[in-house]
Amino acid sequence: MTSVTISADDARSIRAVELAAEAGQWIRIHSNDGRKSFGIRSSRDRNHVYLVTQASCTCGYGEWHGGESCKHQLAVRLYCELVKAQEARPARRKTAWERHEHANGEVVYLPRQTRVLETVRED
Repeated sequence: MTSVTISADDARSIRAVELAAEAGQWIRIHSNDGRKSFGIRSSRDRNHVYLVTQASCTCGYGEWHGGESCKHQLAVRLYCELVKAQEARPARRKTAWERHEHANGEVVYLPRQTRVLETVRED
């Protein structure tokens, strides 16, 4: 399991959380060998998209900061860990109630168990 450290005192961490919350807007890219990459728009120029994996990003932050991970990489790591955690979690059950009428006219409501699947799709 990958560890993702987020600090409320680190602006890069906070921005990574904000980016991860926008993961639905990311471009999903799957290479022929099965590796996943994401296209994340630049916050300064919405027409520019960075190619991001958990280990690399085309934004250049790592080059300027001695190989340190950028906010885009942190966001991708956080998103991937959240997806893994949701997939590993068993489906919750939600109680649905069914109406039953007895022969004597009495009406009762009895619980019926149904499965509710909560997953994040990566299309």
